[in-house]
Amino acid sequence: MSSRKGKKRRGRRSRASQENRLAMIGIVAVVTLLFAVLIIEGLRLNRRIDENEAHRQTLEEEIASEEMRTESIESLREYMQSDEYLKQAAKDRLGLVESDEVIFRPQD
Repeated sequence: MSSRKGKKRRGRRSRASQENRLAMIGIVAVVTLLFAVLIIEGLRLNRRIDENEAHRQTLEEEIASEEMRTESIESLREYMQSDEYLKQAAKDRLGLVESDEVIFRPQD
């Protein structure tokens, strides 16, 4: 009888051991899968961060360009409100001259 009990115990231990191994393999597989998913998502997020950074730099360059354009327009507006511009516009468009200027015209 003692040999039967030993075989039964060994069989139970063997089944329990196999179940434990299968459980451990399952846990390792799940953990490995989770790590793989985390790595893939991390890479995807890093790529999106890089794309957003490039887009941000492009927008900053556009903002700088528009600020320079705004300054140029503001300078032109100030010049167009000056007396110097009015004199030049009168000369160019109306042909007006100041009293101390001499006009030379080509002969036909």
